[in-house]
Amino acid sequence: MNINFNSQLKKNLQGELRENFDLSKSNWLGIGGEAKFFFKPKDLKDLQILLRNNNHYLPIIVIGSGSNLLIRDKGFNGIAIKFGKDFDYIKINNEIINCGPSTQKSFLAEQAANNNLTGFEFLYCIPGTVAGGVVMNSGCYGDDMSKIVTSISIIDMSGKIKIINNKDINFAYRHSSITKNQIITNVEMKGARLDKQKILENMKNLRNKKDTEQPQKIKTGGSTFKNPKDSNKKAWQLIKESGCSDLRIGDVKLSNLHCNFLENLGKASSKDVENLINNIKEEVFKKTNINLELELEVIGEK
Repeated sequence: MNINFNSQLKKNLQGELRENFDLSKSNWLGIGGEAKFFFKPKDLKDLQILLRNNNHYLPIIVIGSGSNLLIRDKGFNGIAIKFGKDFDYIKINNEIINCGPSTQKSFLAEQAANNNLTGFEFLYCIPGTVAGGVVMNSGCYGDDMSKIVTSISIIDMSGKIKIINNKDINFAYRHSSITKNQIITNVEMKGARLDKQKILENMKNLRNKKDTEQPQKIKTGGSTFKNPKDSNKKAWQLIKESGCSDLRIGDVKLSNLHCNFLENLGKASSKDVENLINNIKEEVFKKTNINLELELEVIGEK
């Protein structure tokens, strides 16, 4: 290995660098082993120093709020990056909003509303960071990130920064062309003018709808499967109609309120989760000939 994280590199970094870091508390499911290294960069320059010194040697993941994440029990043999306060900002100029990668989607929606900007209301219902939302093109109730993002700034594994415009991101349903070798450092979006009270009313209605349809305050990974393109039924309908809604393995089961949401009852393992996922996929395929695709991102060693 051409770097020494314990001595030389650590002297050059201003942020927090830790070894053998427990990732189980860094995701909503509360599952996962250790990361070989955990790094919270102080600023963009600090991130560049790490990437240039790593020089593609160790794999890298960026952990946002961990809302759509399953980390395996054996952990991640690489560097887990989590952004701090320097990457959490919102700058508004007329109808243009620039925000940092670790900004929470719900907070962005609130700030847009306070500035009479519509188009962001759906984000009030979606957990997680803005950067994570761009990568997976988060959306709900007919809207998604592709409709508001104008451009993003990314840094590659060599520390080079580049701006990518919306038309070159290749957004699709719960998908973008952003690769694991590209880390988002800024997101630029555009809204439209609307009366603040109307925006707040829209946000309240969306939140109320979500609160009655989806589980709250449980250890979950959010939506487990994407809604299939080749069916007029949503993933939860296929799961329920295939007789899977009551399945349980170990300490993981499907939510009683919404059967596309996993629930960790306390001591679930990643193996339990993956076995349950595979069982559901097999049953749904057997009954419907539809192959469900994961929305949950799985990270770590098998």
